[in-house]
Amino acid sequence: MIGRIVSDRYEVMKYLGGGMSSVYLARDIILDREVVVKLIKVDHQNREKSKARFQREVESTIHLAHPNIVSVLDVDESEEYHLLVTEVVHGPTLKEYIRDNHPVPLEEAIRISEMTLRGIKHAHNAGIIHRDIKPQNILMNEAQQIKITDFGIAKALSDTKMTETNQVMGSVQYISPEQAKGQKTDERTDIYSFGIVLYELLTGTLPFDGETAVSVALKHISEPLPDILHHRQVPEDLAHIVYKCTNKDPYDRYRQVDEILHDLNDFKEGRALDKAPPGRDEQKTVETAAVIPDAHEAEDEEEGIPRKRRWRALLWTVPLFLVMAALLMAGFMLWQGSSTVVMPDMQEMTMEEAEPLLEENDLILGEITEEYNNTFEADRIVETSPKADNEVEKGSTVDFVVSMGEEPYVMEDFTGDQYNSVRSTIDAIGFSSVEIDEVYDDSEPGTVLSQSIEAGDEVDPAAEALRLEVSQGLETVEVLDYTGQPYETAESELTEQGFNVEVIQEAYSGEVESGHVISQDPSYGNFVPGSPIRMIVSLGEEPPDEKQFAKEITIPYESEADAEEEPTEEENGDEAEGEGSEEEDAAEAKTVEIYVDDKDNSMDEVFDTLEITEDTEYTLNLIIQEGGTASYRIEVEGETVREEEIPYE
Repeated sequence: MIGRIVSDRYEVMKYLGGGMSSVYLARDIILDREVVVKLIKVDHQNREKSKARFQREVESTIHLAHPNIVSVLDVDESEEYHLLVTEVVHGPTLKEYIRDNHPVPLEEAIRISEMTLRGIKHAHNAGIIHRDIKPQNILMNEAQQIKITDFGIAKALSDTKMTETNQVMGSVQYISPEQAKGQKTDERTDIYSFGIVLYELLTGTLPFDGETAVSVALKHISEPLPDILHHRQVPEDLAHIVYKCTNKDPYDRYRQVDEILHDLNDFKEGRALDKAPPGRDEQKTVETAAVIPDAHEAEDEEEGIPRKRRWRALLWTVPLFLVMAALLMAGFMLWQGSSTVVMPDMQEMTMEEAEPLLEENDLILGEITEEYNNTFEADRIVETSPKADNEVEKGSTVDFVVSMGEEPYVMEDFTGDQYNSVRSTIDAIGFSSVEIDEVYDDSEPGTVLSQSIEAGDEVDPAAEALRLEVSQGLETVEVLDYTGQPYETAESELTEQGFNVEVIQEAYSGEVESGHVISQDPSYGNFVPGSPIRMIVSLGEEPPDEKQFAKEITIPYESEADAEEEPTEEENGDEAEGEGSEEEDAAEAKTVEIYVDDKDNSMDEVFDTLEITEDTEYTLNLIIQEGGTASYRIEVEGETVREEEIPYE
């Protein structure tokens, strides 16, 4: 079935479960949305009748539109199946919720009960009885709202002749006595099943258990409901509501869902419940048969009496009926002259509708008190004093409590809180939507900075949208990776963006050009302006090893050519004659220029200059790189007197 397209538009994606039907998660390929598809096998022996009954029973649920009822989107059929398409509800069933959250707080149990009852009430007002109210058919969405599913399916399935075993096994724990007996059902059937659900909500257990479905059904018929106090301390009035919902005799139960909502509201408000036993006024209950035999059937199965014989038997009741009618007329005449009147039921009426009714019954309008009420709509009567159905004197004053609608929510101040810590609280309030606007701020990320609804304002959350402004911390700027790029470029751009650029080291590199970035920390990403960006900058390739060499040199005063021109003996004699005067004369100074070629110097420039008047000792310091040489040249009066090349050793 997975991957198959049914009804030409629903692509089956996942099996969700089964029971009275096979349930799948599917995608509506036309509207591109998720839906739930329920497939019920067609009864091929009575195909046309099966189709007609299914369409009649289930299609009516399409018109149910209530926030506490799962919406039915489509109904169709194929050769194999009846097909029912509903909205998807993401969340647990009430059965799973009870299992995971027991004990459920009383306030939450009442909240869940009220939502469930409102959904049931809407269906009852449309003339639809569920007949299979149970926690498995009650879903809870992500906003903790209740949605009832499978309205109309119980009867549709029984009418399509599903096996009784399948139906009973799915519902026997919550089945009403009249269902278990195969009798007619009405609103009070759903009320009984709801009472069992409420019992389970409060206690975490089921009232009846047994080895077989039949044994459980028999207990619903004959055994009293176990005492709730055996499982949990529950206020007496709340326990009374459970017991009144689950009376064996439908006439001893609540007649309508409104009555349960009224008592739940009284319990919440601290008002005492009216525990008087109910009367058997048939007009208070709209009765619907569970499964009525077709009109063409020849015999009435009840008591096995053929239809013709049954009509003959009914003829004997005509005289009795006439006598009863006469008695009723006499009673009516007596009532007309009575000084008392039965208090009319004006609950859920407006005051405009109630006032004429007061006049008709010779009653006087008394005090009108307004109160917030989550059960009754605004301007609707919550209760009267005296209460409905009580006998009161004509001319009595009637006081009214009128609903102001749901109590408005007073907006809390969430500013300064961490959004994650208040999110569940905000979701539980039930705003129509909650939008988060993240902005840069020096507050801790996630801090609520502002809210669209001011603290202290009264609002209806369901009709209001909330815009929270939440901090995402200081604004960050993207830092690029400048590795291999000129340091000057990196410093200029980063400084302009507001970062502090720091050169923490200069290092030799055979791969990165001198003056370019070898590495940076942080290397890249988004960072707050003002953050330090640390860099290592290249000095280029590392130079080879070198050593210093000291060369001792004697710079000659006379060149070799001068030495070769020494005077003869005659010249020496002549010189001797004038020797005294020449000795008195000072020696002539000569200019010496020294040229060096080593690591730091070049022969193109004079390394040192000095004046000498005699042979002079000179120490020359050279720096020789590994694998290279150094050299020097000495010129005296422009004449080279010494030069040498010295290797690295």
